[in-house]
Amino acid sequence: MKNKMLYVSIMMVVLSALPTTAPKPTTAPKPTTAPKPTTAPKPTTPKPTTHKPTTPKPTTPKPTTHKPTTPGLRTTTQGASGVNLNGKMFTLSSGGGGISFYSPSLTTTPSARGVSVCLRFLNDVGTTLFNLNQDNRDPLSFSGSNLQYGLSLDRYYSGMSFQTDIQLWQNIGTDFWTRVCLTVDSVKKVAQVFSGSNMSIRKIVPVTYVWAGKPVINFPGFDGQVTDVHVWDYPLRDREVFNYMTNGVYGSYRGSVLAWSDISYSVRGSVLLEDAYLWEEHQPIRGREGKRRRDKKSRKFHHKGESRRKEL
Repeated sequence: MKNKMLYVSIMMVVLSALPTTAPKPTTAPKPTTAPKPTTAPKPTTPKPTTHKPTTPKPTTPKPTTHKPTTPGLRTTTQGASGVNLNGKMFTLSSGGGGISFYSPSLTTTPSARGVSVCLRFLNDVGTTLFNLNQDNRDPLSFSGSNLQYGLSLDRYYSGMSFQTDIQLWQNIGTDFWTRVCLTVDSVKKVAQVFSGSNMSIRKIVPVTYVWAGKPVINFPGFDGQVTDVHVWDYPLRDREVFNYMTNGVYGSYRGSVLAWSDISYSVRGSVLLEDAYLWEEHQPIRGREGKRRRDKKSRKFHHKGESRRKEL
């Protein structure tokens, strides 16, 4: 026991004699360098801007030149050339809607024999219907409505009037179109007007008239319709006028200078091209079948009180 106590005492002495290792001193953190003071930007002195006074240049407005408008001047629109207008009509206007017809060939051949014009039209008041253009001369002017017509060949002459109240044909048939033909015979120096089944008297032309042959007919414009325009370079015979008035039923017709089936045109203002009106005559029922139907109707009428009727 004593030995153990002695051993403990000795060990305590030895341990106390050993030098204790001092802990390493901790390195103090390096002082952080204070940020360098930022140099404040030097104040910039704004340069005074010198505003030069701008003197606006005086602009001289250009005078606008207004072209004088010609009264009655209308825009002309070229229509188709060399077309077939059968079954067509033009609706014109007295307020500026006119039309000119001319031959597709545009040939000019003076005619010493005369001239004839046929057309169908509808209007409600008498007015100028058409003019035949002449080179460097006054145009032939034709006016009228229904039975009363007027013809002017020279501006120095008052004109000629025609009353178409003489019946020439009886089997011509009715039509709502006004059918009119003007014939001028330059050799015999006479003029005449036909309208439907009637004609006027022939009148001596007071001036010498020779048609220049220019294939242009002008319709200055009236409230109504016009169709089937034809022009010949000679005075028509009665039979040829009859063929036109009967719409070709008894014989064909075609203008030698202008024909409705091969014509060119130009329009001015308000003009309308549309399908022509059709005229249908209702003929009475004829033949055996018609008689049978009339007998059948008659028999039904006479046996109306019977309860049963035999159908034939």
